[in-house]
Amino acid sequence: MSTWVDRLLALPCALLPQRYWESFNLPVANVATLSAFITLFTGFALGVRGYFGYLQLLRQTSQGVSIATIAELQLQGKLPETATVSAVPFNIAITAPIAFALFTPLGLLATYLVVSSVFRIGATYVDEPHGDALLTGIDSLARRWSGYRQRRSEQIARQRLEGVDAPDRLYEGTWAGLTGVTYVVVAARRKPDWTAGTWVIAGDQWFTLGEPFDRLTPNGLRTVYPLTLQTSTLDVLRKGVSYELPLLHEKQPIAKNH
Repeated sequence: MSTWVDRLLALPCALLPQRYWESFNLPVANVATLSAFITLFTGFALGVRGYFGYLQLLRQTSQGVSIATIAELQLQGKLPETATVSAVPFNIAITAPIAFALFTPLGLLATYLVVSSVFRIGATYVDEPHGDALLTGIDSLARRWSGYRQRRSEQIARQRLEGVDAPDRLYEGTWAGLTGVTYVVVAARRKPDWTAGTWVIAGDQWFTLGEPFDRLTPNGLRTVYPLTLQTSTLDVLRKGVSYELPLLHEKQPIAKNH
């Protein structure tokens, strides 16, 4: 009995984005296909009922006279059987399915439920089940926006710590307490392309970049890039950046780590 209860409770949960499914102690993945079929049938039911109601409205002319009444008056000879009177309702009826499906609230809802459920059913057969497309899209946009705001907030906070932008400084590796490192480039702003393992090409000198790290200096937060001069034959160049080394500064007291 509890198994069926769990399955019933899991049905609405299957509409949520897939990343939430594991947060429920329910067999959500097992009922994803059934949930999609229920959505499909719901869309069909709403569509059929709404379409016939829409046709009922179309049967009324602008004067409130039904098509059946117009036909009866024409048979009785009380209304001329002109092309205009008989053709307009027919043309409207031809376009009625498209008009209902795409230009009425209920039609749009029914169309979306049918189309989205068909894709969900197809996804389950390729072992990639997912929830409702609209809910998944909203969740994705919300996460992106939240991530953007968080990154922006972190960027602003870091810029406050870094202070005013300044030219790079070059010190010997001992300035940062590093052994086996030729130089360190101290930058007021991060260099996105400078990641560990990158080749830094400075004229006829080639350096390998170590793991960058942050250091708090009297002038503000700085990013330190360790450079080790390569004197042996270079391996295959996978990633390299060109750079003009600044003038070498005299050694200063080692700053504290941030």
